[in-house]
Amino acid sequence: MKDYQKMREQLALLKDRHNVLNSKKPLNGAETDLRNDVEREMKKLEKELNESTHSLTNIGPQGALRIQGPGDGYALAGPKASKQYRDLFGKSGHTWKELGGDDSTGFFSAVLSGRHHPGLKTHIQNMRETVPGEGGFLVPVEYASKIHEVALEDELIMPRCYVQPMRSNELKIPGMAIGDHSTALMGGFVASYVSEAGTISEADPKLRQVVLNCKKLTGLLRFSSELTEDAPGGESQLMNICGKGLAWYRDKAFLKGSGAGEPLGILNAGCTVEVAPEGGQAADTIVYANLTNMMAHMYAGSFKNSVWICHQSTIPQLLTLSLEVGVGGSRIPVMQESSGEFKILTRPVIFTEKTEVLGDKGDILLADLSQYVVGLRNGMRFDTSIHVHFSTDELLGRIIERHDGMPLWNEPLTLADGTTEVSPFVVLGERT
Repeated sequence: MKDYQKMREQLALLKDRHNVLNSKKPLNGAETDLRNDVEREMKKLEKELNESTHSLTNIGPQGALRIQGPGDGYALAGPKASKQYRDLFGKSGHTWKELGGDDSTGFFSAVLSGRHHPGLKTHIQNMRETVPGEGGFLVPVEYASKIHEVALEDELIMPRCYVQPMRSNELKIPGMAIGDHSTALMGGFVASYVSEAGTISEADPKLRQVVLNCKKLTGLLRFSSELTEDAPGGESQLMNICGKGLAWYRDKAFLKGSGAGEPLGILNAGCTVEVAPEGGQAADTIVYANLTNMMAHMYAGSFKNSVWICHQSTIPQLLTLSLEVGVGGSRIPVMQESSGEFKILTRPVIFTEKTEVLGDKGDILLADLSQYVVGLRNGMRFDTSIHVHFSTDELLGRIIERHDGMPLWNEPLTLADGTTEVSPFVVLGERT
């Protein structure tokens, strides 16, 4: 199997040599021949790497996704697959020691010291040591891995969706149109029974393109200078804070993001079906018909993967919602509990503060999160400033991560009746 990581490193070295040759003018005959040889080798490596680029295919109502590409990391991670840092990015990236660090000083301790340290790099291709003018110092892979693992423990969306590691800031995913079952199926597929020698109706496949463009999430944290003096404990606290912070804001964006400068959240996606409240329904209430109607608009193929995502303010309404059984006045709760886990209409319930509050559109969401995809870039960055809160002897830290996310569907699916719309994402409308 080809070592794609070594190929990428070799290409980087060739580019450096090419830049050096181009900077020298005029070139003699031997130097011109060398430059041409370098360019030919660069094109050869770039072609092989481009051909190995991973892609998601077969996007449609059935949620069929597969990955194409080498097994050195950067493989698509499915909803039930491991999302650990090494599983996503393989051997790419550099450890603290590879960057020039040492055992006596950790990465965060070096950054927080405000002094020069050979392990602090802002650009890996030339292993350049400099000030963090490019958006912070590169976070070594073992530190980034720990931050990522803390985030995964707290997140709702990423552990349950597709995650595609990205080599560049843009990833284009080919897919089929969702379709309208009253006229055709996914991608414009039609079929009919034809007699012998009969004419077969043709169908033109309807294609679309999903484009993930990395958005830069910048997290700020303010802490006392005393934290930096407790190196081991302080570093652990910083990784925990960064991980939990990234998890909170990523989840919020994947649920509520506008898609403009941030991921496209489920609540704002064009494919999400909104279920209207019942006629005359009181404000800030939830009734049983709301939940059954939401279930009726869940795409049948997504039912087995669906979960209820509810704002914490809905808990009193859901806990007191019940159905009368028989004529004796007995009632059964709509939300069932078993071993500390809640279910509504057989589907698990997750409570969070990251959706909308009771009564607003989005306080209850029924979602198949396997129909959401996240693109994640390697290479976190971190830096600090002592100037912003100098008078209080505090530091301002900044961590930067790049990612994007959006539903795999671009619109609801119209069923064969020509009117009913279904989707992997169904939301309850506002009750005022």
